[in-house]
Amino acid sequence: MEENGIRRIKGIVYNLDRVKDISLCVCPPYDVISNIRAYHKKSEYNAVRLELPIQRRPLDKYNNAKRVLDEWLEERVLIEEKEETIYIYEQEFSLNGKNYLRRGFIALNRLDEKRILTHEETKPKAKEDRERLIKTLKMYTSHIFGLYEDKKGDIEGILKDSEKKVMFDFIDEDHIRNRFYKMVSSDEMDLLIQLMEDKKVYIADGHHRLSVSYKLNLPYIPIYLTNMYGTGLVILPYHRVIKLKRQLGISTILRRLGEHVDIRKRAFSDKGVLDLEQEILNYAERPVFIMYCKEDPSNFYILETKASVPVSEDEHEILKRLRVNILHKGILKNILDLADEEISFTQNLHGSVEHIKRGVFDMAFFLPPTRVEEVKEIADHKLFMPPKSTFFYPKIPTGLVFYRYE
Repeated sequence: MEENGIRRIKGIVYNLDRVKDISLCVCPPYDVISNIRAYHKKSEYNAVRLELPIQRRPLDKYNNAKRVLDEWLEERVLIEEKEETIYIYEQEFSLNGKNYLRRGFIALNRLDEKRILTHEETKPKAKEDRERLIKTLKMYTSHIFGLYEDKKGDIEGILKDSEKKVMFDFIDEDHIRNRFYKMVSSDEMDLLIQLMEDKKVYIADGHHRLSVSYKLNLPYIPIYLTNMYGTGLVILPYHRVIKLKRQLGISTILRRLGEHVDIRKRAFSDKGVLDLEQEILNYAERPVFIMYCKEDPSNFYILETKASVPVSEDEHEILKRLRVNILHKGILKNILDLADEEISFTQNLHGSVEHIKRGVFDMAFFLPPTRVEEVKEIADHKLFMPPKSTFFYPKIPTGLVFYRYE
């Protein structure tokens, strides 16, 4: 008989008798940490020492993380839970004047490529880093972020109404309210496991950790799961900022683009105008993007694509109509002939504008966020999006619960 798709988990958590303020101990996932020292300063027990370790001779960074982990376990800074459970996690936050509540859960998931679907290719360097860390610690410091389908909200109802014990309740550095619980009713956990049995898991974040898990041949791994149709699911776009390696004037750019897009020039009178146009992108029938250039800082350009944007003839039809792919491969790579090293990524709309005005970058292309339906369609067809196609917000912090597989 095939084993369950998900199982209860016995986690390792911070001991609140030793760590008084959990908000000082959590950190973002490794791939969005820009200032390691800031988290070192927050607390001597901050999880960054495990998630993104530094070298301490004679130990390399991975064995230094193991030294820290062993010390924390011995000193009972971290303690293993007495019983298996399923953790429920709520994040309450505001974005662009709107309030959100995202609710999900953390449990062990059976590794199965037919059940767990991806949308992103992995990079060898990042994969090697996570493999060395996971193998050295024999532990998952941070969680893969997955989505499941629950249009009726049955699973969401269990998460909301189940009997549970509060473990942590704090506001983090991004002003997000974090509430972390563990379920206490065995019957309710069994019902949750049963409802998840026929569900596919769509990976949002954590493709490298997932790939490492398959390589290690682990039967079950911890995954945070939330409803892809939940009102709290937010995907932000990764805008493209360009630093040219060669001369490419705006007249040449507009001429090349004009064969494939309808171009509308708009006066850049204030930030509100750009915000409004960015919002309109979300609802356009055809793929539409915004271009802003150092050469013409008083204006920005609305680019509405025609049917002739050249992506790739042998590419799947789904990718040919994927907006981020049209911009990245069609406009930037094929029409403007930009190299990978000329393209950077950001979520900061107005910060990008300021960088361009100061000459840090030459131009920016702003795009609408990828829709969750597009993520699902790509994964269902075993395709891959371009790099930096999705930014699921907020991230799942490291330090709420760890899982050791041996």
